[in-house]
Amino acid sequence: MNALKRTIYLGLVASVLAPAIDAAAADEVGEMQNIPFQTLVDMVSLEDLANIVVTDTKVAQPRNTVTQNITVLRAEDIERQPVYNRNVVELLRYTSGQFVNVLSRNDANWGSYAGLGPKYNSYLLDGLPIDSFVDPMSLDPWAFERIEAHKGPASVLYSNYLTMDFAGNEAPLAGITNLILKDRIDTPLTRVQVGYGSDNTLSGRAYHQGYQGNLSYFFGVSSEHSDYDQYGKANSWLQTVGDPDYQKTKIYGKASYAFDRSDHTLSLFAHYTVHDGDMGRPNRDFEHSYGLLNLLYNNQLSEAWHLQFKAGERSYDRQFDNDNFPASLALTSISETRQRIRPLDLTLSFKHWGNSLLTAGIDYQTVDYRTESRANGVTTRENDVEGRSRGLYLQEKIQWSDLVLRAGLRRNTVHHEYALLGGVRPATSSMEWSKDLWSVGVRYNFSPAFSVYANAGSSFMAPAAKQIGGTVANPLTDSGQLASPSLSPETGVGKDVGMEWRPLATLTLGARAFRNEISSAIVDNVVSTTPSQTQATNAGSATATGLELDIKHTASDNLQWFANLTASRTRVDNPANADQDGTNIPFAPDKVANLGMATRWWGGINVSVYYQWVGRYFDSTSRSGREAFGKYGVLNARLHKELLHESDHSVSLVVDLNNLTDRQYDMPWGFRDPGFNGFAAVDFRF
Repeated sequence: MNALKRTIYLGLVASVLAPAIDAAAADEVGEMQNIPFQTLVDMVSLEDLANIVVTDTKVAQPRNTVTQNITVLRAEDIERQPVYNRNVVELLRYTSGQFVNVLSRNDANWGSYAGLGPKYNSYLLDGLPIDSFVDPMSLDPWAFERIEAHKGPASVLYSNYLTMDFAGNEAPLAGITNLILKDRIDTPLTRVQVGYGSDNTLSGRAYHQGYQGNLSYFFGVSSEHSDYDQYGKANSWLQTVGDPDYQKTKIYGKASYAFDRSDHTLSLFAHYTVHDGDMGRPNRDFEHSYGLLNLLYNNQLSEAWHLQFKAGERSYDRQFDNDNFPASLALTSISETRQRIRPLDLTLSFKHWGNSLLTAGIDYQTVDYRTESRANGVTTRENDVEGRSRGLYLQEKIQWSDLVLRAGLRRNTVHHEYALLGGVRPATSSMEWSKDLWSVGVRYNFSPAFSVYANAGSSFMAPAAKQIGGTVANPLTDSGQLASPSLSPETGVGKDVGMEWRPLATLTLGARAFRNEISSAIVDNVVSTTPSQTQATNAGSATATGLELDIKHTASDNLQWFANLTASRTRVDNPANADQDGTNIPFAPDKVANLGMATRWWGGINVSVYYQWVGRYFDSTSRSGREAFGKYGVLNARLHKELLHESDHSVSLVVDLNNLTDRQYDMPWGFRDPGFNGFAAVDFRF
């Protein structure tokens, strides 16, 4: 296969919302599934390759054999999206079933998935868990081949992420988002982009990919500086006395080697981000650094057996300076958080009974979590925790003609050891929780154009050390999380049912209903905005019920459009606390509607326009202390014009126009959107 043909194949691989394959293609792909994804590049047709996904079973599978609803974003759809807060989760902002709510360019996403908070959708990097709060702020999407978002109660094949920071442990009850990196390189490419935007934003990015024999590689670097704008409400803890600024630099690279054949590979990916700046006051500096390693080994042992081993390390170092605003701008303390997480996964897949697949494996994680505070030359260690989790899992997926049945079990154990919590040595030095989890799914393809599916699964989430011990040294002045030592674990069950219909070759319709139930739900409530403080509580039970509706239409070669609506109803029941009984799950809007269009104008200008309307949501389960947000719409657009194109290089102009109506809406914890901003860049490819 020549390089040009392989390039076309890889472009089709990263397809978004690819149409259902016809019956003949399904049979052809079925004979070739259950093997590493890259091997299919040399084996199947262009149409079939566009319908292959890997997250469902960790090996390549046709989309019409997956029991869950899937959104796949390919490279061209990522390129259409305007950059807003430089966060990877915003690439999924306009998909149904979730609410992306990135607080600022310096902060994480505090949105929701299927009516549940941000910790109920697991994020993966090439199938290995990462932090859904921190890593999307750090990773560069130029490294991605595509993104697969599996909605609904997730397979038992993926564990919780054992993080102690932000909202604590993360579970795949509402879904899984898998960021898939480029792997096999067949065409050398160098790409450079320089840009300038509002708030004196200066940006530069460079990327190169190539190959040498059986070795494929890519590496990149990017840097952005901005004076930014105030992203806090007036008179809040984020009030500024000058322009906040930041400098964010990313360095990353990957090498992948194919041994004796293309389905026997070893790869290593490394990524490092430094994020420094201040929040607009003389003693509100921050210094963050994030590191990530992914080591992957794949081996197709035989036609039936496939082995995978994955190992990684994630490092999160965050430092904040604190003042006593508004009483004083003087430095009061310096807060530091350090966390190291090391995930491991070993998976064995066995193809049998035609195209049925048995998957078994083990996974393991360790975490070291430390927080401390320095004031007046004295360092105080606040939290010192080590944790580990281990899981055993088994899943059977059976295919009988047009019927797909899936069932799996997982045994999960989480162990914590507490040296310090909240600055003191706790009476209980360790805790351990074990839980048996299950997941089932069914899909029936009535025709190549129409199918129905249903799924159900359970989850388990232990309280994080941050929630138990807190991160606040001085409750009167410091922002952070207050201690909640009496927390107990929570359990959940998720269910969904839906349909996918393609009445025309150019028209795709979808509908999905979901219901998620959580017992002893752990929620983070805002208890103070100045200083900004939250506290985790067990809120009795929580239920989220909702409906998603999707439509996508290719009207012509020059016009594509989509629309979707997610309506949800949430409720927290806590009879023991009247203030939290009958309230809503935080961060989950009652409605989110999206409308998007991609078109080509005269003169070869490509225009993509996105509009999102967000309904009402709250920041707490406390009826007396909560604040209402939402009921706003945001319009964003990207313009792309190719200025020069020759056989071996091109030059393009990209213009982003964000929040065109200048809607400065409020968000939780005193944040607000700064309003309209623009960005323009020149992109060189050669």
